[in-house]
Amino acid sequence: MDADKFQNALDNLLKKVGVQTAVLEGVEPQIGNTLRALLPVTEAGDVVLTEIMMGPYTDDALLLEIYSTMIVEIGPGYEALKEMLLDWNLTAALGAFGIYRQQKQLYHKYNYIIPTDADPEEMAEEIFYLINLVLGVISERFPDAVRLSGSA
Repeated sequence: MDADKFQNALDNLLKKVGVQTAVLEGVEPQIGNTLRALLPVTEAGDVVLTEIMMGPYTDDALLLEIYSTMIVEIGPGYEALKEMLLDWNLTAALGAFGIYRQQKQLYHKYNYIIPTDADPEEMAEEIFYLINLVLGVISERFPDAVRLSGSA
C-alpha cells in the first residue's frame, strides 16, 4: 500500500470535519511519517494529541498505530491513576491505556494490521471510522483520568 496516499487521504478526511492536523517527518529510527491530529474528547473542548503511524509488520501486512496522549503530565494522583488503569484495560473495547513513565504521560494505544495490498483511500475511510471508535473509548475515561491525575 502506498503510505503517502493513505496518509494524505486520512488527513483530508480529518480536515473535512474540522480537525487540526500536521505531518511529522519520519526520522530514524522512526519508519515513515506521522500524522498528528488534535481530536476532541469532551463537549467542553478538551483534546488529545493523536499520532497515526504505519510501518512494516510482515511480508503481507503493515502495522498501523493510533497513539493518543491523554494527559501530558500526570499530577499528584499518579499512583491512583496507575491503579485505575488495571480496571480500564480490563473493560476497554479497543486498545489499552498506559503511562509513559519517563514523561509521566497518560496514553491510549491501538494497533491495527493492514494488508499491504489494501487500497489507500478505502483504508483511510476504514481508519477514519476506527479513530472515531477509539475516541469513544478515550472520551469515556478522560474526565476520570483528569480527576484522578490531579493535573487539571
